[in-house]
Order: sequence, then C-alpha cells, then structure tokens
Amino acid sequence: MSAVSELARMLVAGGLSTDPLDRAPTVADVRALAKRRLPKMAFDFVDGGAGTETTLRANVSDLAEITLQPRSLVDVSQQSLTAEVAGQRLPMPLLLAPCGLIRVVGGDGELAAVRAAGKAGLTYTISTASSWSIEEIAAEATGPLWFQLYMWRSRDVISSLLHRATEAGCGALVVTVDVVVNAKRPRDHRNGMSIPPQVTLRNAAGVVRHPFWFASLLRGPPIGFRNLEGMAEGSSAMSHQDLVNTQLANVSATWDDIAWLRRQWEGPLFIKGITTVQDALLAASVGVDGIFVSNHGGRQLDGVSSSIRALPPIVDAVGDRLDVVLDSGIRSGGDVVKAVAIGAKAAAIGRSWVWGAAAAGDRGVTHVLDIYQQEISECLTLLGCTGIAELDRSFLRLPAAWSRSRSADPHR
Repeated sequence: MSAVSELARMLVAGGLSTDPLDRAPTVADVRALAKRRLPKMAFDFVDGGAGTETTLRANVSDLAEITLQPRSLVDVSQQSLTAEVAGQRLPMPLLLAPCGLIRVVGGDGELAAVRAAGKAGLTYTISTASSWSIEEIAAEATGPLWFQLYMWRSRDVISSLLHRATEAGCGALVVTVDVVVNAKRPRDHRNGMSIPPQVTLRNAAGVVRHPFWFASLLRGPPIGFRNLEGMAEGSSAMSHQDLVNTQLANVSATWDDIAWLRRQWEGPLFIKGITTVQDALLAASVGVDGIFVSNHGGRQLDGVSSSIRALPPIVDAVGDRLDVVLDSGIRSGGDVVKAVAIGAKAAAIGRSWVWGAAAAGDRGVTHVLDIYQQEISECLTLLGCTGIAELDRSFLRLPAAWSRSRSADPHR
C-alpha cells in the first residue's frame, strides 16, 4: 500500500491533468487531436490538397530543407517579437489567414478563431466564404480585422462585400487571385463532401462515430457561404467545387480588375496567391500595398512551387516596395523565423488555427497561437538573435538547388 500511496502523492503533486491540450506541445500534436475529433470527410476537407498533393507536401518539406545558422555568446536577455505589417504593429509576425466554411469542424468555427486572435492581439482575416457573416464575425472581434475577397464575376456583389467590410471595421483588403476555378480535391470527392455536409453511404460510418461533432453542426446555421445569402448559396446536392465553379468563379478577371479594386478600397490592399516574380512586379505596378506569396496551401494548382521556395526572388524584386507575407506550409515558430529572415514581414497560418478550432474551439486556437509565440521566442534565443527586426538571411542556409533554379528564371 505504501507504493500506491507514494504514486498517488506524486500524481497529485505533479498536477494530474485530463486536458488533451496539455499533451499537445506542437502544431502537429494539435493536428492529431483534430483528426481524432472529426469524421474523415470533415478532417480531409481541411487537411487535403489538390491533385496528388505534391505542392501541399512541398510547402512543408521545402521549409524543412532550410537550415539555421546560430550565433554563439550573444546577449539575448532582451528580446522583441513585434513586427509591423501595413502600418500595424503586431505582437509577433503572425496573421490568421482567411479560411472558409470552418463550421465544418464543429462548434463555432471561425468565431473561435476571431476570439482567440483578439485575445492575442493578432490580425484575423475574414474569408468571403466564411460560415458566419462579416457582421457576425466582427461582433466577436476584439483585435484587428482584415477582409479577404475573391474576384467574383459580379461587381455588384463585390461592391456590396466591400461596403460591408468597411462598415465592420476591416482595416485591409486581401484579394485572392489563384482561384480562377476551384481545383479538384480528390479527398473531398472520395468522401462525398458537399456544402452543406450531407450524410451519405460513403461517410455515414464516420458521422456515427462522431456524434458530438454532428450535434454541434445542428446548433448553428446551415454551413454555406453565409456572406452570399440570397446570391449564391448552392444546394444540398452541390459539391463545394461545383458551387464555386458554376456560380462564382470569374475566368475573365485581369489586372484591370485589381486596378478597379484599388480605386474602390481606400485602405491597404494585398494580393494573395502570388508565386512568381513576374506577377509580383505586376502587383506592384497596379498600386497594391502588399502581397501574400501563397499557393493556397496546395489546394489549387498542384505542381507549382512551394511558397517558401518562391519567396526569396520575390522579396528581392519587390520587398522594398511591398509588404510581403509568406502563406502556405507554416507549421512551427521556426518556420515563421525562416520566412521573416528571408524577407517576409510576417507569416500567415490557416490549417494550424483550423486544427486548433477543431481540437478545442477557442482554447484550441489560443493554444496554437501560444505554441507559435513560444517557438518563435525560443528559436530567436537559440539563434543568438535579439528580435524579429534583426533577422536576415545570414541566419539561414538556403538549399543550393534554389539558387540554380533562380539563375534560370527569365523574370528574376
């Protein structure tokens, strides 16, 4: 009995916890929690990519190929993680990227993220495709808001969305240009994923095994493009891909449309979906304030460059004129440090915060943001770097193959 008593005493002294977040020290661990809590069709909707997912994998693996070069015996007792993007000071170089239809993970979806972002003082970007309206998300916000816009075919719809975003207090506009059509995402097709989600023979077993997830979907409005109610809502039999491609996508959009948007929007304007120097230069020429170097997280054209590999030549070409944000593939604080050291002003996370929302709602997103803050701080300390502003490429070694490919780029 003495051994049992001693074990009990040790457990009590150590603080016995049943919270799964306490056993999730990395974003990868939070992803694993989300995977356990969601049926396959919901998890794959968030986790999957286009085609064979080559670009999805490259976004992560290419970041891992960059090696860090620390400096020893540097006084790092004082440290600053603050960064500035579009004239806005942030407590760390991190933004919450726009993600749509996130109530599919259960609970409050996007509302959980905007509340956590406000608590952390970070910018949350409202997606046009949010499963809550601009106004509903803004009502929960206590931090800075941006608004993401797709180049829909109707300028009347765009003008309405811009007016609503302005009224809601969104400080910057992020225009996504890499969704000319919605790419095929095979996982969604195999799972019979539709908007709103429907129980079918293909996915029924997964739904039955996750009754709490299913019950949470019934507590809110039907999942769909809530910002487009009355304009383009789809039907229960329509896949996400079909809805976008048949009702919303604008295959005739050009840089003239961006110039028109520049005249409509008075605040900072970013273009999201840039992966080449040529497009970065065109973006600068139409008067935007910044760009997201992004391949949509590997969810659009499969086989394009990873975002991190595209970043160095783009920063070299336009970094002195535009605020550059790295989006796609960020999974750790070390990844953020690498992006900033190359020349990005900040990194944007999408899947990371969605996994947090799926794992534990507001607390899950807050936990993810805490992970990034702790890992960025630790990485800087071990690099011998006193702050974000001090980072440059001397702290990195980029793969030699990247330099060779740049020398063959006619637009560099």
